[in-house]
Amino acid sequence: MKPTTKMIENEGSHRESRKLPKIDLNYHSISTGSPGGCCARLASPSFRNISRAYFAREANNYFLAEASVFAVIMVTAAVPLINGAHAVLNLIGS
Repeated sequence: MKPTTKMIENEGSHRESRKLPKIDLNYHSISTGSPGGCCARLASPSFRNISRAYFAREANNYFLAEASVFAVIMVTAAVPLINGAHAVLNLIGS
């Protein structure tokens, strides 16, 4: 339960009157019923086990397709770089 706020006028100030929040701090938190505060220990797989299961099941199926797409992207990026280097060498040589 959150504390409630009410706006009140600040009458003690000689400056222009400002509204300040009045906070009600008499609230109680919700009890869980367990006085020890023990948390439930849920079995969660570690990141290593999750990645190991992924690579065992799914990664092998798509490796060849992803490797070929990566090679196409690298060749596509390398062609303009090689042409640019060749143009710079021609400019320097002339």
